[in-house]
Amino acid sequence: MRIDAADRAERRTGSGRRAGTVVVHVEIATDGALQLAEIERSSGSPALDQRALRAVRGVGPLSAPPAGLVGSAGVADLSIPVELGR
Repeated sequence: MRIDAADRAERRTGSGRRAGTVVVHVEIATDGALQLAEIERSSGSPALDQRALRAVRGVGPLSAPPAGLVGSAGVADLSIPVELGR
């Protein structure tokens, strides 16, 4: 929901009108800090891909991931499908 809210805020500023799904790979530290956000699977539109990255990065501090999701590198390594509407 926070990613969707970040995307809606960006769309109000006039950028990004396309719709589609982008898979974003993220790494989240044990304190909830976003360590990495990158495109894992493109939507086919560079503009939409960048919009998804901005939305993910714009969610601010995250909740600490559950201990079971934290790997040996000390981060939770996740793939998030981000569906962006018009």
